[in-house]
Amino acid sequence: EPVLVDTALAQADAPGRPLKSARHCGFERIQAGRTLVLMDVGAPAPAGLDAGAHAGTLSFELSVGRERMIVNCGSMAGLDPAAGGARAAAWALALRGTAAHSTVTVDDTNSSEAVTDGGIGRRPAKVAVERQEEDGAVLVEASHDGYRRPFGLTHHRRLFINAGGDDIRGEDRLEGGGKRPFAVRFHLHPSVQVSAVQGGSAALLRLGGGAGWRLRVSGATLSIEDSVYCGAEAELRRSSQVVAMGRTGSGGDAPTIVKWGLRRERKT
Repeated sequence: EPVLVDTALAQADAPGRPLKSARHCGFERIQAGRTLVLMDVGAPAPAGLDAGAHAGTLSFELSVGRERMIVNCGSMAGLDPAAGGARAAAWALALRGTAAHSTVTVDDTNSSEAVTDGGIGRRPAKVAVERQEEDGAVLVEASHDGYRRPFGLTHHRRLFINAGGDDIRGEDRLEGGGKRPFAVRFHLHPSVQVSAVQGGSAALLRLGGGAGWRLRVSGATLSIEDSVYCGAEAELRRSSQVVAMGRTGSGGDAPTIVKWGLRRERKT
């Protein structure tokens, strides 16, 4: 809750600015205007420290001011799966999966193997990230090879935000052989209303405060599907997700590339 965040910051009495790159724990923080992006660019925690770890490598969350827009589905961290029974345990495992995060999923397979005992099995051997800044604009380029062992694929993600924070551009590139179905997912906070526009080639996202953002995608087929959001107190809430789907290898040996963009709608 915002009030708890403000209280914690006030009690911490930390005068410094938040880190932009937290490479020691695997996150990039991008602040531009009122837009904030947090991107997971780290490898999963090592064995023994990976209890409850998620398979969300290269996923991101995006908020505008105090309003959340693009999220991950959350976790059941506030609920003991053993106490909640088989249903709670199943949800806890599902929420740790790649498909529950705003990133790329290949062939309905997790980029890291989230095992039922709470740890991680198969995982990326290499996660790389570079960050560039110029005149307030930020470009983050990252990659992971979590899909190399099962499918021979490497996922590269580029995320650019202009200085004003109202123009965001992304590119997801899958390099490697074989033909596999993939999905680029954008999970939305329950307060966000979504509708298809431009004949289904784009989606309009309307925040709770009324601001509109348009999501466009090229290189994949766009659809709007159901999702869930599990925030405070492990409460499952209905939400939506925008999904860009396609197949790798459609262009022969060339990499599979999906480009997408988010731009704030101007008031007329």
